[in-house]
Amino acid sequence: MYTQRPLAYAPTPYSYTPNPTLSATINLDEEVKLASSSTERDLYESLAEIYSIIVTLDGLEKAYIKDVVTEAEYTETCTRLLKQYKSSLGDDAVANEFVDLETFKRTWGLECPRATERLRIGLPATVEQASHSVPSTNMGAAATGPAGGASGSLILTATENFITFLDALKLNMVSKDALHPLLSEVIQSVNKVTDRDFENRGKIIQWLIALNQMRATEELSEEQARELAFDIESAPGYCCFQNPATMISADNDEPLHVLDLPQIYTKPSGTDLLKALELLAIKPRGFSHSGHEAVKTRAVQPAGVTQYLTSIISSSLAWLDSDELREVVWDTTAARLSERSGRTAMPSMSRLFAIPTPSGEEFTLTLHEPSLTADNLGMKTWVSSYLLSRRLSELVDSTPQLVPAAATAPNTSGILRALELGAGTGLVGLSFAALRGGSATIHLTDLPEIVPNLAHNVVLNAELLGKTSANITTGVLDWSVPPEPLPSQEERYDLILAADPLYSPKHPKWLVDTVAQWLSRGLNARVITEMPLRDAYLPQRQEFRQRMEDIGLAVVEEGEEIGYDDWESADGGALEMVIGLLTLAAIPTVTGVALGVNEQKKANERREDARRMANFNIDVECPGETQEADVLNGKRIVLRDEKVYIDDPDPSKRDVSSHTSKAFYIEYPEPEETKHLKRGRGLPSTVRDNPPLLNWIYVDVDTYELKYGNRSTSMHHLVGPYDWSDDEKYITLEGRSAFYAVEEEDGQWAVYFDLDGDELEGIFEEDGMLDCAFAPILLKRTMVPESESLQ
Repeated sequence: MYTQRPLAYAPTPYSYTPNPTLSATINLDEEVKLASSSTERDLYESLAEIYSIIVTLDGLEKAYIKDVVTEAEYTETCTRLLKQYKSSLGDDAVANEFVDLETFKRTWGLECPRATERLRIGLPATVEQASHSVPSTNMGAAATGPAGGASGSLILTATENFITFLDALKLNMVSKDALHPLLSEVIQSVNKVTDRDFENRGKIIQWLIALNQMRATEELSEEQARELAFDIESAPGYCCFQNPATMISADNDEPLHVLDLPQIYTKPSGTDLLKALELLAIKPRGFSHSGHEAVKTRAVQPAGVTQYLTSIISSSLAWLDSDELREVVWDTTAARLSERSGRTAMPSMSRLFAIPTPSGEEFTLTLHEPSLTADNLGMKTWVSSYLLSRRLSELVDSTPQLVPAAATAPNTSGILRALELGAGTGLVGLSFAALRGGSATIHLTDLPEIVPNLAHNVVLNAELLGKTSANITTGVLDWSVPPEPLPSQEERYDLILAADPLYSPKHPKWLVDTVAQWLSRGLNARVITEMPLRDAYLPQRQEFRQRMEDIGLAVVEEGEEIGYDDWESADGGALEMVIGLLTLAAIPTVTGVALGVNEQKKANERREDARRMANFNIDVECPGETQEADVLNGKRIVLRDEKVYIDDPDPSKRDVSSHTSKAFYIEYPEPEETKHLKRGRGLPSTVRDNPPLLNWIYVDVDTYELKYGNRSTSMHHLVGPYDWSDDEKYITLEGRSAFYAVEEEDGQWAVYFDLDGDELEGIFEEDGMLDCAFAPILLKRTMVPESESLQ
């Protein structure tokens, strides 16, 4: 019915006819494996890495030529790629398959001419040709040495690399894997010192290329090793680096590194060592108003200095010429180590002090300070002495009628007689003598062990004192030993000076007794003292003022200033101190009802103050029968972490180590900026027993917590007036006993004060503490036995 249509194409010999018997199943999603084993796979992966390194390196070279990358970026990347290349070929199987660079390139169709050249040389172009990012240094002649622009630490590093490489050759380390890294370090360290070419530099590069093309296990022949050593030793860079004296840069503005100094292994001369040690000398901080002036002749970075000094101490210094020179070097090094061990460990020294004159000019005093030993604090010049000395020119002229007292017969010569107590190194007395010249005499006194150095300092300044016709003497005066017989009227003094005289509980009585014995009875007699307002010595200062009033002296002038002592604070900075200046005038002996009544009032006030200064612990009473009362009653006020807490009276039963408060009442010493507040009595407490330290208990006006701190910390908070209740049993603040115990998150009970009179509701709501347990408490005074009281 149907006829078959002819095919539209003719069959060919290549026509495909499926054969069911030969069919195969092919999964198009199946991974085609290029390797039949893990070893073969690792091999091809390593070859692929090498391929990518070559391509990347070629691109990096092009980028560097076009200035697309910086020298630093190029050097870092190129160095890393070269290391990766060498690391890849470290495998024997990879190296055998690789054969060599040209074979590898032909096999895989690579060109990469720039990468080929870089791999042949084995160094970045910046190393091969020297980078231009380092200071230029003239290396043209060995005699000139490295120029001052190069850091001494870089020069030292280059020297060490030269020496290390030569030592390797001498030890017959002549294989490629031993020498190539060392020689690379040599050329790279030289490039950091100078960007100039120098003789034999090209030879060093050629040796690097030759080593780079050797197999790792190949070795230089004996002849090649000798030739290489000759080329290295002939390099002018090595010759000039050998001189350690050139390591100290001439640029005085740039801090030195310890490696800039002559190193012991180079066997420097004694002169070079002493010069380096002079650079490391540290002097105490000065007493300037900043307290931060330079204390070194040349800045040397502190890192590694102690190790450098100990290396000198431990060395035999056998190459030095004599035992005497070695001893000088060791002694000087020991002094430098002592200077780094704190102010008390510093060796003896001489210091210069500039003192102003009324005309605005200055003169300079030289004072010798021996090493501080035992408790001889008079061997040190204190900031109070410095400040008082600088104010003498105005003080002596401004203090009313400071002239020889008419009542001090028979002194009719018109010459002012002055006495310095506790003169120490003599700064105040010497300044006074130089300022007053022939118009005054002054006698400098101290303890027997202090006076020899005091007399020595007078001799040191003899030329200055001679120019001003000063009349100055020194002698021993022990405040604790009354003079026998008592001084006559002719032997007494119109003016007594004392700087920082109180540093013991016994000093107020001794000092005032001495003043009473030696001060003239004239209307114009004066006592001038300057002392740090240390919180720890507040009772001594208060006692000193009271005793001075007792012997008939009144304050004529007083004030405060800021000084910086040469002790360091906890953070290593200058120690700021508030210094109080006090001038007292003598009151002649008179009689009369008015004076008697006035003295009786003062005596009553002193007795009242003495009662309030009695020491007491602070115990807690919690009124009512509550859960809080069961916990708090019988507990005691303790101090820790700058805050007031409640804990067990027995320190051994406390969970957290704390100090038991030992408090008393005393007038709060208002600084100038808060004197208008007149806040009355404060509540100082011991915060440490050994050595003793006092702080003020105050209410933080932001958190209402009771805290403790020194005056500068407490002055802007509520510090008083503290007092006692009518029955003298409980502590009050602002006339109220509004103290609360508050249980904080850690379970510890802290003390708060209700400043707002709302039972702490406002501050608790503000601080999110409404869920805290709290209870009103009374702070009860429990008197401390006299044997345990502060003296």
